[in-house]
Parts: sequence; C-alpha cells; structure tokens
Amino acid sequence: MKRVCDSGGDRITDLPAHVIQCILVFLPIKDATKTSVLSRKWRHQWRSIPQLVFDDGFVEIREETESERSLMNKQALLNIYKSLLLRDGPMTKFVLSIPRLNPCHEIDLIVLYLSSKGVRHLTLVFSRNSDEYQMHSSLFSALHLKSLKLRSCEVTPPSWFVGFSKLTHLELNRVTLPCDFFKDFLPKCPLLESLSVVDCDGLEGNLDIVAPFLKSFTLVVDFFDICFSFKSTPLLSYVVLDWNDDCTDGGVPDMVSLFASLPALQQFHVNYEILNNFAGGGRNVPARLPTPLHFLEVFDMKHVIFDVSGMERVFVCLIMSSPNLCSLTVQVSTLHQHDQLAGNEVSSLWRLLEAEDCPGSSHCLQHLRECRIVDNCATQAELDLMRIY
Repeated sequence: MKRVCDSGGDRITDLPAHVIQCILVFLPIKDATKTSVLSRKWRHQWRSIPQLVFDDGFVEIREETESERSLMNKQALLNIYKSLLLRDGPMTKFVLSIPRLNPCHEIDLIVLYLSSKGVRHLTLVFSRNSDEYQMHSSLFSALHLKSLKLRSCEVTPPSWFVGFSKLTHLELNRVTLPCDFFKDFLPKCPLLESLSVVDCDGLEGNLDIVAPFLKSFTLVVDFFDICFSFKSTPLLSYVVLDWNDDCTDGGVPDMVSLFASLPALQQFHVNYEILNNFAGGGRNVPARLPTPLHFLEVFDMKHVIFDVSGMERVFVCLIMSSPNLCSLTVQVSTLHQHDQLAGNEVSSLWRLLEAEDCPGSSHCLQHLRECRIVDNCATQAELDLMRIY
C-alpha cells in the first residue's frame, strides 16, 4: 500500500461540506459559531446546521442578583434570536432547555420563527420557578412536527388547529392543559406512537385514548380527576400508570377491561393506587384473566402493600395470566400499619399460588429470569414471593 503524501494542503479547509456539517452537528452551538475563524470555507458553515441545541451549557451558571439574572435572561434570548436570524437552510431540530431561563414575550418570536421553518423535532423546557409561559398559537401551525416536548408552560390549541398529521412523539411535563385537550387533540395526531403526560394540570372528565399506532403511554399525576380507557390501541406495548391520589371511586377501568384493551402489552409499570383499585377488597378478582397476557415480559409494581385485602389476589391473577413473564420487580411499601376491617383476613400469597398449581406448573413463570424485591420488610407475603423465584 502506498503512503499518501502530504501535498501541503489544508486538510481542515479541504474537507467536503457534508463532512463539515457532520462535525458541526456534534458541537455545542457556542463552539460551532467559533469555527468560522478556521478558514473562509468554514466561515458561514455553522449557519446551515439543521439542528440547534441551546441547553445549560449555552449560558454561564453562577449565583446572581435579581438584576444580573434579568440581564443574563435578555442576553441569552438575544443570542438565540441572532443565531436564528443568521441561519440558512431548513431546521430539523431545535432544543431550548436552559433551566434558569425565564420565559418572556421574546419566546413568541422564536416559536413563530420555528413554525415557519418546518421544524420537525422541537423541545421547549422552561424554568419551573418562573411565571408560566403561555405557548404562542403559532406552535400549532408547525405542521411538519414529528416530535414535541414541552415543560412548564400553558398550552391552549386555537380553534383553527387542524392537527399534527406527522407527529409521532409527544411529551408533556408540568404543562397546564384545557380540560378537553386530549378529546380534541389526540384524534388530530393519527400517527402518534409515544405519549407521555407527567404532572400536568387541567386533566379532568373522560379520557378515551384512541390512537391506533400508539406503542408507548405514560401517565403520571399527583391527583386524579379523570376517567380513562384505551379504546383503540392495538399496538400499545409499553404502559406506565402512576399517581398518588386514591382512585378507588373510579377513573380506572376494571382489571379485565383494561388488559383486554391492551393485546400487545409487553411492559407494564404500575403503582399501588392502580392495584388497589383492581383489588376492590378481593371480591371480584378472577383467578386468571379471560385473555392471557401472552406478550407481557416486564412487570414492575411500585409501593405495593400486600397487607391490603385483595392485593395478593390481584398479584396472583396477573402472574398466572402472564406465561411469558421474564422480569418481575416489586417495590414494597414500608408502611404496613394498616388497620384491617373486622373479619377481613389477608390470604397467604403462597397458598393462593399453590391453589393455582403455579409453583409446580410447567407453564407458570418458566421464562422468569429476573425477580427483584425492593425495600423488603420481611412480611409473610414478601417471604412467599421469594419462594416463587
């Protein structure tokens, strides 16, 4: 093999334009702009970067006075706006995630600009300690969006909103929503594959999830004032349900109905409140679900209290209905001081499993490879659980 001799050319300057673009994409925006001094060819290359990320590395984080914070806020927004105005070419991805940045009306101009540039992946994360930002209506004219992540803002879709026909991923964290948001919004996102709603305000009424392409769904709330159900989710395989409020008076479908509407379920992460709703005192918990969860491989339960009547029956029902379960995680609550009603006996978990012939069955837990018990308090039910594995 012949050695390639150095002809004296500038290798950095002679790099192809597409290679330069690949390099710039992986640089922080502050460093990307500085590459303009490398050579004449590099001078304006940063202006056509299709992805812009403004995160906490974009501004200097230090302890400031109120006036210094205000000045930093204005300077950061001014630099962001300048970067946008100097750009050429399409914009595929834009991330604004500066924890200490207080939203103001200048954000409206940024959102308006992005919506006119065909942005496809948009992340807007605002400070939780500032006044809540009212999202500009121009966001809903960004019809090329494929993924949208919003945090700490208020969102009200305008009446003229026709939908995000290309949106596949939606993540809302600490967002204030109108009560009919999902009723009007979800049908206008026909290709949605991933939906995450965490600590959002305004959720109330009926939430019927109709999303034929939805594969991942996360719902985490501190309180619960809605009734939800999966109406058309044939591909939904990853589900997280987690909230702190007592939902035993409604809001969650019964256990049989819920799992019947999730035929493709592979991972199920759930907390005590949901399981307690399923338990209902243990009176109507079936030994097995009518439709087995053939695809369920990962089952994760948080803050479980086995001393609550019916909880063990729910656990056994789900175990017996999941023949291909590979991973089981039980995070046991450390609060076991629950007074039981007179005559309300707690069944032995092991006895229930033996009644179903689970420990000796060739079809029960034969695929289980991982069993984790977190915050073990050595109650009888937890000791029984160890015997299973």
